[in-house]
Amino acid sequence: MGLVAVLLTLTAFSVAATVTNAHAAAQSQQSARVSEASMEAERSLALQEDLLDQLVTEPDTELRAQYDTAGAATRAAIEELAGVDGTRHDALVDEWLRLHERCRSAVEELLVVAAEDPERAEEVEEARVDPSFDALESLLRHEAEEHFEEARASLASLGDVQDLLLVATPVGFGVGLALVAWFTAVLTHSRREVVAQAERNRQQALHDALTGLPNRTLLRQRVTEALAGADGAALTLIDLDRFKDINDTLGHAHGDVVLQAVSTRLQRAVRATDTVARLGGDEFAILLPSTAGPDDARELATRALAAMEAPIEVDGASLDVDASIGIALSGVHGDDVESLLRGADIAMYTAKDRGLGVCVFDADLDDHSVERLGLLGQLRRAIDNRELVLHFQPTVSLPGGRLRGVEALVRWQHPERGLLPPGEFIPLAERTPLIRPLTRYVIDAALEQCARWRDAGLSLGVAVNVSVPNLVDERFVHEVRELLGRWRLPASSLELEVTEGAIMADPDRARRVLGRLAECGVTLSIDDFGAGFTAPAHLKDLPVHQLKIDRSFVARMAVDPRSALIVRSVVELGHNLGLTTVAEGVEDQRTWDRLEELGCDVAQGWLVRRAVPADGLEAWLDASGSAAVPDLAAAGTATA
Repeated sequence: MGLVAVLLTLTAFSVAATVTNAHAAAQSQQSARVSEASMEAERSLALQEDLLDQLVTEPDTELRAQYDTAGAATRAAIEELAGVDGTRHDALVDEWLRLHERCRSAVEELLVVAAEDPERAEEVEEARVDPSFDALESLLRHEAEEHFEEARASLASLGDVQDLLLVATPVGFGVGLALVAWFTAVLTHSRREVVAQAERNRQQALHDALTGLPNRTLLRQRVTEALAGADGAALTLIDLDRFKDINDTLGHAHGDVVLQAVSTRLQRAVRATDTVARLGGDEFAILLPSTAGPDDARELATRALAAMEAPIEVDGASLDVDASIGIALSGVHGDDVESLLRGADIAMYTAKDRGLGVCVFDADLDDHSVERLGLLGQLRRAIDNRELVLHFQPTVSLPGGRLRGVEALVRWQHPERGLLPPGEFIPLAERTPLIRPLTRYVIDAALEQCARWRDAGLSLGVAVNVSVPNLVDERFVHEVRELLGRWRLPASSLELEVTEGAIMADPDRARRVLGRLAECGVTLSIDDFGAGFTAPAHLKDLPVHQLKIDRSFVARMAVDPRSALIVRSVVELGHNLGLTTVAEGVEDQRTWDRLEELGCDVAQGWLVRRAVPADGLEAWLDASGSAAVPDLAAAGTATA
């Protein structure tokens, strides 16, 4: 009878626990499906809003197609909610679909108004479109949160039942202790599996799979919580520079190792109360929920940059990782998540464009950044339509002023904005894959002009600048050979200029690519030498032929003894290594004379000639004797 009582009691507990387990598991799965569908609908809805903002200002067929696709995805996600068993969503889904249809109608009205009367577009958007979108987004978010709370309550109920079972079993079951222990083990394991599955679902929904950091969804939640507090908050966005080159040249496995290392370093650099998140790709964010102002945020950003200074070792390769950081402050740059994200994003791209490392958002940056990003979208068309043109600046020997060659400098003949200098678009292109076709375009155009001069009896070598993505691309050497063969030119007629920073980004790969170029007979120069951090130990192992002294030292050497000392040191270093030394930025006769005294080999600058189109250079050569510049000061002054 005692055993029967034990078994009956145990059975009752078992049935209750099993039913609770099953209910909790079903509730967890149901909640996961509802949350996933709701978040998918919310993401698609947010994408619709972003695309709509672009459509209002820049109507475009492709953008419209993307908007319609996003709208279809939103509707599909809403309809998915109706398929979740036991949630009684049918009536709600019908209401949400009607609200989505109302959004669509309001958008169509907005697009018509934007096309006919742009000044009324903002009024229509605020009155009709934004309320519809906000209402639908609020309903979807509320639905996801409600089901998450239901699942958590179910799991809590399961815990209460299990706790009761664990306490009552050893007291009431005496003789049936072994049997009770066996059932307890089974039920405990089941409970742990359910709890573990729920935790895995939560982790997957709110954390990045690669780094384990909070993802964009969890970051938004924490930013919202921080904004609700009394203390000011700061949001920083971090984008790794040239990370795509690592993926392209070494593979995504190496890139994943770099991202994991960066996430670890960032977590060590912040306070315990701060949140480090990965937003996707090579973009990270840090939330400071309590900050005294921009100085605190800058200090954290500086620590983050310092944490990434040390090279990251990946399968024997030493990779240098740099970053650009943008900062936005609550109460100053916005009081909601979207405003802070947008402000930090604009500041981050400004830091990247200007090489600042860290930039705090300012309203003056907004239009400028949008304009610059718009240029990037037009650059591919400019390459295809051959809107890029070359200007040429001569280099002459010291002493005597005999013509040595020319440097090709790219300009953009924009159909609306006129002639744009390289600083307007080259920094943007360098962080995208466009830098490769852009560099190929410039080399091709420079060699084409070089071939024309050669056919006309003028033998001139031409120099072209190359960036980091070119220098770490193993295909670059093949492209150079192909272009030289296309224009039937010897490799000695081409000079490629690379900066110290480009070489130090990946020294081993750069040395290998430079070595192959030198074997082809291409002349290699280190541009802006002295402004970077190339050590003599690295320099002696590089297959380069020339050092181009940074213009910041040359321009001040006549009035600044320290600049003159640096120029002297570079000239001596170059000569000791058997390299030709070139002074950039020679703008007056005093600098010219001083360079002659120091033994510099070549001069380049406005005193000789500004960069001009090919026909302007030819006219200047005809006027100055074609092969030499006999009265350099007079010629430079007259033609500048």
